Amino acid sequence: MSLKLNYISGNPRANKILVAAQLANVDVTSQLLEWKDLETPEFLAKNPLGKVPVLETPEGVLTESNAILQYVVRGTPLVGANEFQQAKVKQWLDFAAGEIEPSLIQLLLPVFGHFPINPTQATQAHADLDWKFKVLEAHLANNQYLVGDQLTIADINLASYFQGIFTFLYGEDDRVKLVNILRWYKQVTELPAFLNLFGRTRYTKKPFPALQFAGHAHGHEHHEKKEKKEKQPQQQQQKQEKPKKEEKPQKADDEEEEKPKKQVCEFDTLPPSTFNIDDWKRQFLASKDQAAEFQHFWNVFDSQGWSIWIVKYIKAEGEGKVLISFRNNCNGFLQRADPHFKKWAFAIHGVYGDVPNLDISGAWIWRGTEVPQYLKDHPTFEYLQLTKLDASKPEDRALFEEYWTQQTEDESKVQGQTARALYYFR
Repeated sequence: MSLKLNYISGNPRANKILVAAQLANVDVTSQLLEWKDLETPEFLAKNPLGKVPVLETPEGVLTESNAILQYVVRGTPLVGANEFQQAKVKQWLDFAAGEIEPSLIQLLLPVFGHFPINPTQATQAHADLDWKFKVLEAHLANNQYLVGDQLTIADINLASYFQGIFTFLYGEDDRVKLVNILRWYKQVTELPAFLNLFGRTRYTKKPFPALQFAGHAHGHEHHEKKEKKEKQPQQQQQKQEKPKKEEKPQKADDEEEEKPKKQVCEFDTLPPSTFNIDDWKRQFLASKDQAAEFQHFWNVFDSQGWSIWIVKYIKAEGEGKVLISFRNNCNGFLQRADPHFKKWAFAIHGVYGDVPNLDISGAWIWRGTEVPQYLKDHPTFEYLQLTKLDASKPEDRALFEEYWTQQTEDESKVQGQTARALYYFR
């Protein structure tokens, strides 16, 4: 049976399908696409909605990840051992799509910079997840997996949601309440097939990037205050809200929570610099001879106001054996960086080496001469090795240039390692 999965690298909906296929020993060919490919007549003929993943089968084309997931491993225990279990598997697939995903979208997409966070909606979304996780926590107290003692695609699917939850949204204080969920999650995500596609989970210590909306850690407390206020008689409310003439008006606690204080960017406090990063980005990216551009770069670079670094990922034992997994890891690292940092930085970052010994590293320019808070707040900061280069040393200049000028994937080498997948941070 010939199955071809069309998807974009790093797509979690595709990854869960590939995990299940590996566990069921089903051969699925990968057809990697780029965003621009989704608008072509050829792809739209497969899925008029212009979305991935799409599965090509001998019987025709399938869309929607859960339908594909069930089709790929049909006839195996992963879809349930009997009709009742199969119905339970579908129940938990619907639970993830209908109960978890809507709240997760409200919380996670602002982290990636897709739209501004709405404090009121985010507070409600977090509260919704909290009580739904209580239901799930109670269920897993008496079950090894979602459907009894047998791993199914329902577990793989829901675990893919929790990776984003534990990496960005639920810090240490939140996770201590989810003992059974954590036990189940680690059991699923430590499967080699899951690790190959999703990589190991980076458990954030605190919500990223501190998710500054009202009541993140105290969502229910916030609503209780609000309810109490609404129950007060109208006259009493008006009396409380009307300040005395001799006193400065005070804001209500919940009102203060909904208006986070404006943060001062650390770079705004630095002395002016002669180096303009935006001009350099445009000039470098438009140049046909990028190697020649560095002759100009060293003349205009301000080492008092900016610095250059090599940033390397400290991989765990067993990582770096699968290229697609490491590409997802690298791309995910850049996506998780605070989007405001792009105003003050420029980098070439990628996967280098050969299977099964791949590495992730890159050459970075950023404002200031120390490690910025933007990077310290990154959920994977503890797994980074940062080496500051000296722009006055020829050997450091040569290393920095090597990253920027050797950019032909599968051909160019940096420090003896072949460039496999390269990305800009700009």
